[in-house]
Amino acid sequence: MKVEVDIKVKPEENLEKKLKEIGLFGDFKILKKSLDARKRPEFHYRLLFDLPEKAADRLITEGIAKPYKPIEELKIPSVSKPFKVAVVGSGPAGLFAAYVLAKGGADVTVFERGRIVSQREEDVQRFWIKRELDENSNVQFGEGGAGTFSDGKLTTRVKDKKKYFVYKLFVEHGAPSEILYLSKPHIGTDKLRKIIPSFRKTLESMGVKFKFSSLVYDIEPEERVKLFYENLLFQKDFSEEFDEVVLAIGNSARDTFSMLKKRGFHTVAKPFAVGVRIIHPQRLINRMQYGRFHEHPELPPAEYSITAKIKNRGVFSFCMCPGGVVICSSSERETVVSNGMSNYAREGVMANSAIVVQMFPEDFANDPFKAIEFQRSLEKKAFVAAGGNYSMPAQNLIDFLKGKETSLRKLPKHGFIPEISSVRLDKLLPGFITCALKGAFKYWEKRLKFFVSEEATLVGVETRTSSPIKMLRERNFSAAGFPNVYPAGEGAGYAGGITSSAIDGINVAISILEKYG
Repeated sequence: MKVEVDIKVKPEENLEKKLKEIGLFGDFKILKKSLDARKRPEFHYRLLFDLPEKAADRLITEGIAKPYKPIEELKIPSVSKPFKVAVVGSGPAGLFAAYVLAKGGADVTVFERGRIVSQREEDVQRFWIKRELDENSNVQFGEGGAGTFSDGKLTTRVKDKKKYFVYKLFVEHGAPSEILYLSKPHIGTDKLRKIIPSFRKTLESMGVKFKFSSLVYDIEPEERVKLFYENLLFQKDFSEEFDEVVLAIGNSARDTFSMLKKRGFHTVAKPFAVGVRIIHPQRLINRMQYGRFHEHPELPPAEYSITAKIKNRGVFSFCMCPGGVVICSSSERETVVSNGMSNYAREGVMANSAIVVQMFPEDFANDPFKAIEFQRSLEKKAFVAAGGNYSMPAQNLIDFLKGKETSLRKLPKHGFIPEISSVRLDKLLPGFITCALKGAFKYWEKRLKFFVSEEATLVGVETRTSSPIKMLRERNFSAAGFPNVYPAGEGAGYAGGITSSAIDGINVAISILEKYG
């Protein structure tokens, strides 16, 4: 009989020994593992045992175990007649939609304006080293989406059990198996850059066709949907008709959103957030979170999640990257955008996180395109202020709070790519954002030891935390008024991160398959 057992283990304790103390021997499988660092650090495990019925009943009666409830396998519908579907975008929403559609029997073509991972890496390195930006192949655009150059976080607040389907597919293509049970799973940019091409090869073996360096610039959604796209390598225009189209375009595809607006697609403004990245030495974050256990070898690089409310605006950490770097992730010329990235091992000496302020639709007269212009104006200001060479503007945290310029010697030597320059971020940012950030840091200073420190540096600007646009959908996931076009993922306003984007792509794909079932 299969039962679940919950047990708490201190970092210096042995799990098997603790199990023997409560009369549990033999093989087990880890179902969940989390770290509670609120007081003394402690690992929380949920384990699966297959025991004789008598022993299992005894443990259940004693309150040590409970019956195991397996997670249901995802059921993918099969189609009764073949149909052609285009997926625009090869981020998590697009790739997982393509997988489910192909599994169900659809004829799938994926369009991606960027390039495959290996070529994309070259384009990104060229940008960081020579400051030559390719607006279609960069940190935001290309195979795998923006998540390819990130921490590879899989944590999500979405309760949908499809997340385990997503995790299993990642593991099948090279992700560490621990993501199946960790409470805060992550893959890391180094592993993601191998996993994504492997996943693409699986899709190709299933019959999925990929068209990279193919920018979809127009759409005619009539009885069938005609896509117009440019092959960027040969600078030639083409068109192709499909029965259904999935728009998994990501939140940086501003030109595509403008085109969709002209075509009559219904969009509304949604909340998003804008702010900065904060860099600390990782050792400070370890001390802040683990206290006197901060050097314990069994404890991973510490992370944090913090919030504050300042004048009716939320201020919060986002996409915290232990042992990571802040990267310039621009996708438009003469703009600067910050983001965080780390490897699987999180072995860097610095930690970083976005610290961002809530933006509301009413801040932009409920117009999502005014929100986009607000983002863009900040990105342009950051580019100019930092020297016009894609260096990122930076300011020591204490100087930010005091309203002072930061000397170059006070800026860190590590923790960013490619470069940072001393800039008065307190002046560059709009007054209401600066005010909210200062209020939040003062609030956290009283509650978090080491966080507000002379060793902390702010880097800007963090503008792409989520899409300011939501494309309206019907209950079957199709775009409002367009029954054979399906907005999906983060760019469409229905997800935030790798896992929730993948789940949304899966939901869209299942809905399309059911239409042809």
